[in-house]
Amino acid sequence: MKKSKGAARKEESVNKIAKMISKYKYILLSEASGLPSSTLERMRKLLGEKVLFLYAQKVIIYKALQKAGSNLAEKVKEIKIPLLLLSNTDPFEIAKIIRENKEYSKIKAGQVAVEDIILPAGPTPFPPGPMLSQFSSIGVKTKTEGGKISIVNDTVVLKKGEKADEKIAAILSSMDIRPNEVMINIVFATDGKVVFPHELLFRSTEDYINDIKDSFSRAFYLSIGAGILNRYSIIPIIKKLYIGVRFLSVNRNIITKSTIKDLLLKAASQAAALSGSSEVK
Repeated sequence: MKKSKGAARKEESVNKIAKMISKYKYILLSEASGLPSSTLERMRKLLGEKVLFLYAQKVIIYKALQKAGSNLAEKVKEIKIPLLLLSNTDPFEIAKIIRENKEYSKIKAGQVAVEDIILPAGPTPFPPGPMLSQFSSIGVKTKTEGGKISIVNDTVVLKKGEKADEKIAAILSSMDIRPNEVMINIVFATDGKVVFPHELLFRSTEDYINDIKDSFSRAFYLSIGAGILNRYSIIPIIKKLYIGVRFLSVNRNIITKSTIKDLLLKAASQAAALSGSSEVK
């Protein structure tokens, strides 16, 4: 049965993208929904030759990844509008570049706050007037200082997960508060074997360093407690054993070079107790 022109074009696109996928070491899936075209264009220029951006229908990207044998094929179903990025540069490096060059935008009515949004205490650019009642209507306490409205206390005007209404969105906009991060959202990336989720890709270097420190600390004290010898635990274990043996020797009155002084003090203390004196001279 002869294929329609539309079906033939789709198959051609699938084959073309699958062939391109096979030429790159890393595949990244991004969510293009809600991403401003200006941000996308800026990141394309910033990443330059490091990343190839591929735009196609969701079904075409899905089938191309399937044809290429990628473990990201099924992940496409979790993305509203997928954007395919191909690269030979480590995805963590790409994510770092994106994170370090993110922009911030104002929140619009109907948008959900990803974090608590706070109006900071201090002066505002507004003179006393209509803005006083607007601040009051959203629970923000104000006073007048130097001919300007000043906010008395740091005030949470929108909690994480809440939708901004028109009133709050207008006030935040008038104060030029930009709480929304705007950047390419890489949802998944793969090296062909392991799938890396967004949460892992966009962690900061400091977070990884702290994790390594914490893991080392746990392993260090575990090895000491279990008596596992390695280059880090051997000295603390020897010290621990020495203190234990010395304590046991003193307790059992075993005379050695290390315990003689402790045993003499112990004997003096016992003699003082027997003589009825609480003071050892």
